[in-house]
Amino acid sequence: MPQSARFARVPPASAPALAVTRQPILDASERVTAFQLLAEPAEALPQALAEIGLERLAGVRPAHIAVTRKLLVAVRPLPFPPERVVLELPADRPADDLLVAAAREARRSGFRIALDGFTGETGPLLALADAVKVGPDVEAATVMIARDHGLEVIAAGVDTRAEYGRCRKLGCEAFQGRYFAEPVVFTGAAVPTYRLRALALLARHDAVSFEQLERVISEDPGLALKLVKLANSAFFGGRHRVGSVRQALMALGSVAVRRWATLLVLAGATDRPTHLLELGLLRARLCELVAARTPDAEAERAFTAGLFSVVDSLLGVKMPTLLAELPFDERTARALDEHAGPEGRVLAGVLAYECGDFDGCARHGVSLVDIARAFAEALDWTDGAVAGLTGR
Repeated sequence: MPQSARFARVPPASAPALAVTRQPILDASERVTAFQLLAEPAEALPQALAEIGLERLAGVRPAHIAVTRKLLVAVRPLPFPPERVVLELPADRPADDLLVAAAREARRSGFRIALDGFTGETGPLLALADAVKVGPDVEAATVMIARDHGLEVIAAGVDTRAEYGRCRKLGCEAFQGRYFAEPVVFTGAAVPTYRLRALALLARHDAVSFEQLERVISEDPGLALKLVKLANSAFFGGRHRVGSVRQALMALGSVAVRRWATLLVLAGATDRPTHLLELGLLRARLCELVAARTPDAEAERAFTAGLFSVVDSLLGVKMPTLLAELPFDERTARALDEHAGPEGRVLAGVLAYECGDFDGCARHGVSLVDIARAFAEALDWTDGAVAGLTGR
């Protein structure tokens, strides 16, 4: 199947529409150490894991799954692999004997336990826990109590760099929230003009001819070499090897080459793709698939909006600066800056889904069913894209 067809393919209407998403949990070095899995309704998560698969959702990393007292007490054994799953129990509700006994049994089976919403109160579940989750406004005394018990402290809902800095200073060891997508801009630092120049030329779409695109890519020998290697990779499945940018353009087409050259430039911003670029890839593919089912939305433009929603953080520039440097038309710029227009609404819906705000999809006029149906395919595409970019 040609790569352009792979970009355009939309999951069939008969695909399962379980709303499930993931949120990364990162350590102090901003490495992803686990994923929180969320589903709508929450009781559908076991079914989602059975149909989509834990490997596709979390890879090799542990998966945090919120479980209710009812599920923990009534379902024996739990339908999760204990070596891969951290069970999250609410810390703000009384723990009766049945719940404690069920938690103890789960712990003996190999599950790790995290107490969500920990406020410092001790109780029988604390002795069974491996970690606690706290909010971004956590008090120092609460963190101290958890650490005195030898528990990992995970700060959840951390959406700004200021909240991250505060929680890290208090002794929190892991962090969950959108803070890592907030650009870190250093005063006096120069804008990475050579990357912006390459991105600007690649972003011009129809304004750039076949020959201009070849010249832009060939001006950067490293980029050209990576693109040729990628064109020969298993991800594209080509039967004839290519040895030049021109041959890659002939084999893959200018749209696919422009897209992958853009991804390679972004991957080079941090030497290799990070969780932030992976997030951008997932957003881009989700936006593209959903836009194909959304009236008036353009799939290619939606892909661009999803991808460039993380470029300000990747390059360390504010979005207004980025938009001033890149030749996006008003429609794409407004989609990125204001989440306006058909593609902007698709991006807003995907961002809501990403946060587990499933009701927010409808508020932005985006079908929750469409996003849910596209999510598993977007995960697979992202994994393949990252493998292609890194040569794995």
